[in-house]
Amino acid sequence: MGTRDNYKGGNYADMIPFRAVHPGEVLWEEMKERRISKNALAEQLGMPRAMLSDLLKGKRDFTPDFAVKLQELLGIDAESWMNLQAGYWRNVKRIAEREAHQAATTAKTTADPIIEYAV
Repeated sequence: MGTRDNYKGGNYADMIPFRAVHPGEVLWEEMKERRISKNALAEQLGMPRAMLSDLLKGKRDFTPDFAVKLQELLGIDAESWMNLQAGYWRNVKRIAEREAHQAATTAKTTADPIIEYAV
């Protein structure tokens, strides 16, 4: 039986997700669980609602200052938020690399074969 660190002979750290999850999505789920509205959280954070919406939609990155504010309000440590942000960008890069590799492989295998004619 394989260990938790193995999948088909590899390591979970080597897995590339289908899509990257922005920490804003995690925050949105946390808000729903706690029944906190965007308006209420924006007010408690001292920021415009539009800025919070951009963070929730992944249009802005989480900063250390924002992570500390979330820690103070929600009790989820700032390091966790920053790790989520770093993981998001790591996965965005890995997904782009995988897609480029797949495109190159597809282009190579679908190229017209070279036909040589006897002269």
